[in-house]
Amino acid sequence: MKRFLAAFLTVIILISLNSCASRGINQSISYSLSGSPQTLDPQYAKDTSAHIVINNVFEGLVRLSGDGEVMPGIAESWNVSPDGLTYTFKLKEGTEWYCSVALKNEFGEAFYKKFSEEKVTANDFVFAMRRAVSPQISSSSAHRLFSIVNAAEIYAGEAEVSTLGVTAPDDNTLIINLKEPCDDMLQRLTESVFMPCNEEFFNAMNGRYGLSNRHILCNGPFYVSSWAADSSLTIKRNKYYAGEQEVLPLSVNFSFDFSSDTIVKELAASSVSAALLPPDCAVPENTVVIKENPNSVSGFSFNCSDSLLKNSNLRLALCSSIDRSLFGEIENAVPQSGFVPMNCTSGGENYRKTIGSQTPKVENDPTAATEYWNAALSELSVEKVSLTVICPEWLDSAVRNQLQIWQKTLGINLGITVEIKTPQEITDAVNSGNYQIALTGVESSYDNAVDFFASFRDGGIFRFSSDEYTAIIDRLLTVEDKQELIGGCFTAESFILQQGIFYPLYGRSSSFVCSDEVEGITICGSESTVSFIGAKRFD
Repeated sequence: MKRFLAAFLTVIILISLNSCASRGINQSISYSLSGSPQTLDPQYAKDTSAHIVINNVFEGLVRLSGDGEVMPGIAESWNVSPDGLTYTFKLKEGTEWYCSVALKNEFGEAFYKKFSEEKVTANDFVFAMRRAVSPQISSSSAHRLFSIVNAAEIYAGEAEVSTLGVTAPDDNTLIINLKEPCDDMLQRLTESVFMPCNEEFFNAMNGRYGLSNRHILCNGPFYVSSWAADSSLTIKRNKYYAGEQEVLPLSVNFSFDFSSDTIVKELAASSVSAALLPPDCAVPENTVVIKENPNSVSGFSFNCSDSLLKNSNLRLALCSSIDRSLFGEIENAVPQSGFVPMNCTSGGENYRKTIGSQTPKVENDPTAATEYWNAALSELSVEKVSLTVICPEWLDSAVRNQLQIWQKTLGINLGITVEIKTPQEITDAVNSGNYQIALTGVESSYDNAVDFFASFRDGGIFRFSSDEYTAIIDRLLTVEDKQELIGGCFTAESFILQQGIFYPLYGRSSSFVCSDEVEGITICGSESTVSFIGAKRFD
């Protein structure tokens, strides 16, 4: 009888342990994206929302673990030559593409059967990287490949795409040849632009690749199950996934919320599991801050397309008479005179820390401000300038004190008014270009300074047009040497500041938050590195 009771209790304990171990698994996770992806084509995608989805439905040669370490992806092993110029990857055999059943209705049974049995090969990576540097694609991430032999030359139209230093001796071997060592090459290979692409399937899509769940092959931990471009996107667990980690959630449901206020409300109502909240958002009580990302710089943003503020002397007159001390005590803020957020790196090092005291800045100089002001009035052929500054309520007093300094320094011919708006209203005004001067935050979706600068190539929220800045960025995108990268970023930052395009005051952090009912969602760097593989939800 005692033996029976002991055995019975052992079974009960094992059942209990198994139940605890599996608790939270197979639940659906919800995540709020700031907007709808424009495309899920890894070589062409530009927006953060797209990169978040891509990094969960595709698997590269390697991927990042939850703590940011490089681990095997499609490649089961790799080695690097002593000179750091040759990377040889051995791919896992039999890794399959996931072909959605939705393709059967559009392309027929035979087409679906063929690609539902298709394996991921080294040639899929060769084709993907050739696409990435092709001038016809004009990928915004092409520069991430420029350390590879002939990549920059191909992108510039000076070499054939077939000369790219990426080859596949057989289906399971990939060789990447670099023109010079790249310290973070393995980390780069986890990025969207390096994800594989099946050439035959891509050509069959006839220009629609990545535009819907019917026009994409996935090989990651999830596949795209449904996609309503104006409202939501769902990814489901890929039963063919051959990665190192077990995929725990059954699905991830993405909603497209264009308002941070809406995201906060959904988090508070537990209808969203996690989200990245900008600095001005209140963190709901039922959430846990997983990581703070210092990806924002707040200050005076000038609309360079405005009929008055298109004049650089006018902008510099205002910048040269700003009293930074008025904005010193701001919650969740660190005084900052540089334009690049604290999260950005250059050459594998933190850019802000590397530049340090050399950070370019516009000094408070009333004499220079007066000279800029007189030059601006002459160039604009006006006697008086009227401007409006929009700012959040908690900065009203500081901005009004700054207005008095502007008028004292520049004279009665300057008229400035202040309009108080909510953070969301300011964001909407800046994004639409419907503003003159805004005290707002500039957030970086990137953890790389080069990518951050490149995002303003067409003027961005500042709406400036400059052949000089374009040339700086074009040059910066071709540089791999660490010191040249840092120097090029310094040049780009100096341009933004010395043209009075943006006047930084302080750095702030966004908050990556999860519901207190969820665990296991990870973010390694920028928002695009969010991973849902190990996510659990406890109802």
